[in-house]
Amino acid sequence: MSISLINVAHYYKQLTHQKQALTILQELIEANHPEWLSDDSTFVRTWRNQTGSPIFSPEVEIISDRKQLRGEWGGNTYIIDADELKVLVLDTYDKETGNLVDRDRSGDLFAQVAVNPFTGHIVVGVVLDYFAATTTSGIFVLDPQPRGYGIYRAQVPGPRPFPNEFSTYGVGEIKSLSFVEENLRVEYGDAAGNRSTITFQPGNSPAMEYANCVDIVVQEGPGLCSRINQ
Repeated sequence: MSISLINVAHYYKQLTHQKQALTILQELIEANHPEWLSDDSTFVRTWRNQTGSPIFSPEVEIISDRKQLRGEWGGNTYIIDADELKVLVLDTYDKETGNLVDRDRSGDLFAQVAVNPFTGHIVVGVVLDYFAATTTSGIFVLDPQPRGYGIYRAQVPGPRPFPNEFSTYGVGEIKSLSFVEENLRVEYGDAAGNRSTITFQPGNSPAMEYANCVDIVVQEGPGLCSRINQ
């Protein structure tokens, strides 16, 4: 049975053993997930009651034949190249051998962009590869900061666990990105006409967390969510 952090806060009396326990917890978080305690994390902003207004309200647009993203926030302008966005794609098709391999991919084109109205985070759908009428895309989250931006990967699950936070399973052609409340909805499809929607919910980092996948149109095969829902 796990301990409740709400009860920890309720019964905290600044006793020596309580301080030691919280120090251990903070050291573990800082060593493994420092982003959980950063100023713009969901936890910190909720604790400070800052969730109603994002730190930045960026303005963004895709430019340069979809090769670049132009963003403005904090009084500065940023030009972000698609190939800055890199991710390890699991079980991607290798055209040389015909096998499925894990391969590092860089962005080729920006497909879609949306801004989280609650956090100001920028979500982009990026084409990573195109071969034999098959598009492989990834979903990235840009975290605007006073002098730049952080890059996170929204992880789409699959048959195997992720080796690290820099990996994902690819999706097909991203048709749209939108926010419903604080949840991100990603609609994507393939050349056969299949379409599905993946939903991500707020998590412990700007990357958010996978919530579910729903098939919208199934034209061929078991549907695009079948690999995710294995």
